[in-house]
Amino acid sequence: MVKRLLRKIKSYQFVIFITFFLAALVMFFAFGIYFQNTYQKKTMENKIAQVQSQCNILASQVLQNNFIISSNMNNLNSEIDQLANVLEGRIIIVDSNYLVIKDTYTIEQGRYLISKDVHEIMIGRSGGKTKTLSQNEYIEILVPILDTSTVTQPITTDNSNKPSFVNSDQKQARGVIICVVSIGELTDTNAYMQSQADILYGFFIFISLVVALIMSLILPQPIRILNRKLQHIAEGHLDEPIIVDHSYSEVQDVTDTFNQITGKIQVLESSRQEFVSNVSHELKTPITSMKVLADSLLMQENVPAEMYREFMGDIAEEIDRENKIITDLLTLVRLDKQATNLNIETVNINEMLELLLKRIQPIAAERGIEIILESMREIVAEIDSVKLSLAFSNLIENAVKYNQDGGWVRVNLDADHKFFYVKVSDSGVGIPEDCQDKVFERFYRVDKARSRDTGGTGLGLAITRNAILMHKGAIQLYSKLGEGTTFTVRIPLIYIS
Repeated sequence: MVKRLLRKIKSYQFVIFITFFLAALVMFFAFGIYFQNTYQKKTMENKIAQVQSQCNILASQVLQNNFIISSNMNNLNSEIDQLANVLEGRIIIVDSNYLVIKDTYTIEQGRYLISKDVHEIMIGRSGGKTKTLSQNEYIEILVPILDTSTVTQPITTDNSNKPSFVNSDQKQARGVIICVVSIGELTDTNAYMQSQADILYGFFIFISLVVALIMSLILPQPIRILNRKLQHIAEGHLDEPIIVDHSYSEVQDVTDTFNQITGKIQVLESSRQEFVSNVSHELKTPITSMKVLADSLLMQENVPAEMYREFMGDIAEEIDRENKIITDLLTLVRLDKQATNLNIETVNINEMLELLLKRIQPIAAERGIEIILESMREIVAEIDSVKLSLAFSNLIENAVKYNQDGGWVRVNLDADHKFFYVKVSDSGVGIPEDCQDKVFERFYRVDKARSRDTGGTGLGLAITRNAILMHKGAIQLYSKLGEGTTFTVRIPLIYIS
C-alpha cells in the first residue's frame, strides 16, 4: 500500500495536479490579498482626503474670523460642532500660542496643548500629519492654519543655540486643527469584504481542484499511450514502429528516438545472426575439407606415399586455416569487450612501423611489390603497441595481398599538435564503391574466392577498426576500382581514458 502510494506521488499525473493546483491557489490568493490591500488603502486615503478637505475649509474660516469662534458676528462655533457630528469625531483648534480655543468635547478647551506634532507644524517643519489611534479605530489628522503673509523663519542654529533668521514668502502656521475621526465604518466595510473574499477563496479552491484534476488526467494521456506501445515492444515486437498521433512535440521526440533505437537493435540482431551464421560456415568449411580428405584416404587401400603426403599436407593447411579463424575470432572478442584494458605506453611510432614493414617485406618481395615508408618527423605517442601493431599490420598485409604483381605500397606517417596520422596506400585492385561501407563488417569479403586464395578470414579489418576505436581514433577509406586503395588512420598522441 505504501509503495503504491509513493509510486502515485512520484507520477507525472500527480506532479501536474499539485503544480497546477498550487499555482492557481497562489495566483488567486495573491490577487485577493492585493485587491483587499489596495481597496483598504484607497478607502483610507479617500477618508483622510475628505477630512483634510473639510479641515482646510474650516482653517480658512477660522483665519478669516481671526480665531474668534464664539461671537455674535458668526456662527463658526455651531459649524464646527456640526462638522464634528458629520465626521463622527472630535475637532480641536489650537492658536499660535498653543491655546486650545475650541474643543468639541470641551475637555481641553481653554488649556494649552503642547505636543511634538503640534510644535513641528507651528515652526514649519511639518505641513500636517496623520496617524492612527486606539488599535486602528480612530485616525488623528493635524492640519495647519496657514497665513500667506511674509514672515521671518529660523533656518540655522549656531553653537549658542540662538537661531538666525531670514525673510521668507512661505506660508506660516498660525494655528493647528486637530481632527480625531472614527474609522469604524471602514473597519466594518473591510470585514464585509473579507467575508466575501473568503467565500470567493472557497469557490476558487473548488474550481482549482476540479481543473487541476482534469488537467492531470488529460496531459499525461500521450505518455500512457506511449507506455502501452512500449510494453508491446517489450513483448518482442521490435519490428513494429511506435506511432503516437497528435501528441506533444516532446513525446514525439521520444517516440522518434525510440524508433531509431529499435531500428538499430534490429540491425544489430540481424548482424548477430549473420555473424553466427558466418562463424558456423567459416569453421565448418575447413572441417568439411579435412573430412573429405580423410575419407578419401580411408576408402582407398594401399594409398601411395606421395598421395598420402599430399592429402596430409592439405589437411595441415585446413588445420592452419581453422586455427587462424579461431585466433582472429578470439582477438575480435577480446577487442569487443569494453572492459579490455589497454597497456598504454610511450612508443616511437617510426620504429614500430619500420619493424612491421621489415616483417612483411619478404612476402611483398615474392611478388615484386615495393614497400615504401615516408616519415615527415620523429613521432612518439601513448598507445598499446600490441593492439595498434596488429591494426597497422592488417592494413599493410591487405595492401600486399590484394595488390598487383610488381605494384607498390606506400606507408605515410605524419602528425600535428594533437594527432598522428598513418596513411596506407596501394596500387591494387581497389574496392567497389558499393562495398566500401561494408568492408569493416565481420566476415565480409569483396571477392570471396580471392580472399580464400590469399588466406583471408574476413576479420582483419574488423579487428583493425576495433583496435583504432579503443585508442579514441578514427579510420577512413578511399578507393577506386582498378586504381588502388588508401586507408587513413588518426590516433591521439596522448591517450585519454
